[in-house]
Amino acid sequence: MIATRRPSIIVAAVLLVCGAGFASAQTMSYADAVDQLAAACRADLAKYCSKVELGNGRLRACLDAHQNVVSPRCQQTRVAVYASIARRAAAQRDIGRICDPDIERLCGTSHADAHLVECLVSVSPAALSPACNQTFTDTGWRTERAQQ
Repeated sequence: MIATRRPSIIVAAVLLVCGAGFASAQTMSYADAVDQLAAACRADLAKYCSKVELGNGRLRACLDAHQNVVSPRCQQTRVAVYASIARRAAAQRDIGRICDPDIERLCGTSHADAHLVECLVSVSPAALSPACNQTFTDTGWRTERAQQ
């Protein structure tokens, strides 16, 4: 029974992170977030959330509802993962607004289009304004492109 529950807990952690909607120099990738939650919260997920149906943020709601009783390691990881993912999501949402002058100056367009990532990856981080550089770093796109 434990062997069959392990994959479901990992899948549940994926859905938890993806349902989460994101202070370090970089935000954590979704894969790293899932790995960290699965490792830190495996026992807590099994104990408190095993009967929770997946989807629609229910697993996150379960962990949130049990935040006072989950292990300290799970609680610390949960807080760090939620903050990082929220920061990543905000950066991805706001990059067009924050980087608009940089995009126009360096990419030859006045708005974020399909070539935004390729353009910003191709320029030196020093060429970007500090706010744009931090936002681009927080999106995770720079490191994702470097790993491809």
